[in-house]
Amino acid sequence: MVSTLGELNLRDEYAILEYNAVLADAAKALSPVQHSAVLVRGKKGKGIVGILKMQVLLHHLAEGTDPVSTPVTSIMQTEILRLRSNTPIDKAVEIIQERQPHAVIVINDQDTFEGYISAADFREMKSKMLIASQHENVAPETIGEAVDLRDEFRIVSVDDTLDSAALLLRRPSVQFVLAQGPKKGIEGVLSVQHVLRIIAGGKLGRKEKIKKHMKTNLLRLRENTPLDIALDTIREREPDGVIVLDQENMFVGFLSPSDFRELSGHIVEEIEHDGTFNSLGPHLIRRYTNGQECTVVWTHLGSEIIIYTNELTVEQDGEVIFIEFPVETDQSGRQVVTIEFNLGSESNSNRSATVQRNLETHEIIQEVWGKLVIEKTWEHVLEWIDASTPRRTFAGEFSVDQKGLLVTKPTSTTRKEVNAVV
Repeated sequence: MVSTLGELNLRDEYAILEYNAVLADAAKALSPVQHSAVLVRGKKGKGIVGILKMQVLLHHLAEGTDPVSTPVTSIMQTEILRLRSNTPIDKAVEIIQERQPHAVIVINDQDTFEGYISAADFREMKSKMLIASQHENVAPETIGEAVDLRDEFRIVSVDDTLDSAALLLRRPSVQFVLAQGPKKGIEGVLSVQHVLRIIAGGKLGRKEKIKKHMKTNLLRLRENTPLDIALDTIREREPDGVIVLDQENMFVGFLSPSDFRELSGHIVEEIEHDGTFNSLGPHLIRRYTNGQECTVVWTHLGSEIIIYTNELTVEQDGEVIFIEFPVETDQSGRQVVTIEFNLGSESNSNRSATVQRNLETHEIIQEVWGKLVIEKTWEHVLEWIDASTPRRTFAGEFSVDQKGLLVTKPTSTTRKEVNAVV
């Protein structure tokens, strides 16, 4: 978790152009898949004075604006909001929502440019204001369950022209056009970045056909394909596009790169298990810190708590595991939190655990953070338990045997239910 703008990764998703750049320069700068906007420097390279977003560029190009002679400054947007890198995230979200600027850039105490807050960054900022949900949902098992396959694309004919594709791609919600043939269904795909590279090369003509430029290395998967199989197949094949079909081979949707990243997020990393609880501590540290293994700050409803994950320990006494780590808030100072989970014995094996909800710590930590810390920790513990079972199964029941080892009963994921901590 992060607490200020300076702790976000703000060095991606944009390019910077000089004041005298033309639209062809912008098209070239936006062609890398990670770039969604270009920032424009002022005269003599002083400061950021404007922004040109991909959809605005495509709108003008589709209407016939000459990319070689038209300066970026003639169509860029100029309402720029500047925020300091030490601005708390919740305060930044409040200011941005109130001002609704064309662009938000981050500067340091010396007024030096630090980065650009993209739409994706803003969504991430808002998500960090809540660290846990009240209930855990059943994890999706197939690509059809995991992502919305009906967004991000439009279908055109292979005989349509590039400028018609550019007209569709100017909409923020459309990132791809799928080219459909007269008999064979979807035959090719064009992305926003692909069209921009064509534009940057000076090849956008009103009579240029989509079929001349579309990419045709397509992979077709059924919507009930398990997530792990889908991901392995896509990584192995490296297709230009993934078409999703139903059981009758009818088109269902298109799996975009952002969908692929979302699918990847549902796959739990392989965790080493030997029956003992030795690997639980390292797993909790990785999950708390998103793999960074550093001290983290959680923000919730305007309050902050520091979690010293580098000092996290896991101890076991029979059926009970004790997870202990220091935390700190402005009101409480540094305190040690100990969470106790009783996983049960073999005689009462099930998919639940009991927890000691009184953390025996400062009342501020107990009242404001207690429930959230317990539930987030349990989420990661249960993930670790499930990772001890074979692929495409989960721990339908778990317990601790007389030797102090974890015992699980693998169950097919088709029968997975929401777990409970009581």
